[in-house]
Amino acid sequence: MRPYRAMDSERPIITLTTDFGMADGTVGAMIGVIKSICPAAEVINVASDVPAHDIVRGAWALYQAAPFFPARAIHVAVVDPGIGTDRRGLLVTTRHGAFVGPDNGVLSWVLRQTDGIVFRVLENPAFRLAALGFTFDGRDLFAPAAAYLASGVDPAEFGPVIDDPVVLPWPEPRRIDGAIEGEVLVVDQFGNLITNIPFDLAATEFGDAALQVAVAGWPAGGIVRGYAGIEGSVGVVINGAGLLEIAANGRSATAVTGLARGARVTVTAGGSVR
Repeated sequence: MRPYRAMDSERPIITLTTDFGMADGTVGAMIGVIKSICPAAEVINVASDVPAHDIVRGAWALYQAAPFFPARAIHVAVVDPGIGTDRRGLLVTTRHGAFVGPDNGVLSWVLRQTDGIVFRVLENPAFRLAALGFTFDGRDLFAPAAAYLASGVDPAEFGPVIDDPVVLPWPEPRRIDGAIEGEVLVVDQFGNLITNIPFDLAATEFGDAALQVAVAGWPAGGIVRGYAGIEGSVGVVINGAGLLEIAANGRSATAVTGLARGARVTVTAGGSVR
């Protein structure tokens, strides 16, 4: 097997997505490990402020960012409330980058956007640090794995292929009685309610008709082109991922509505686009 090469340039890219914050030096420790093993690596901190233990928000951050990196980048995601349990560590190679992290679903959403996926368990002790304790796999397992991969180690050296990774559910919208029903997939840091309904799906379903959106009984109305165009309590925009998003003008939509992840969203024909 041809060794996985992080990039075709001299500087492989490794990204970090964690819930570690920046105050305790943990992200710095991961960067130090990576640079010690692969000095040429360019390390980019995608997000270190994922809410603590929130695997969904970690998966969302990776889903948002990873597709815009070069196709041979290596992405490390560590949101790991299961640290110290028997959960596995994963190396996932794909046609658009490699991914390293715990087997708890945090990697699964971004993998919806690529193919050529191979899952491996990180089992080879040659590619990890001797642990000083048992609570920092970001430093001791995942950072070294990414760095060795960036240095040209063949993925097959890290561990065996598996076919049963943990997958974080991505609820699919449904067509019911002339409507599309979905739900709030995630609430972002601004309090926007991001749904699982792609605008393209709704537009295809209803043709040239404008769309009317309601979230758990709140009439959000038709789609506007930006947050400043929202005139009522909440409104609907098409976000950067192409999904319908319930938002408030200058405020938190979740604070205005009291709604959160999982709230039901309904799209029907009608309304207007402003």
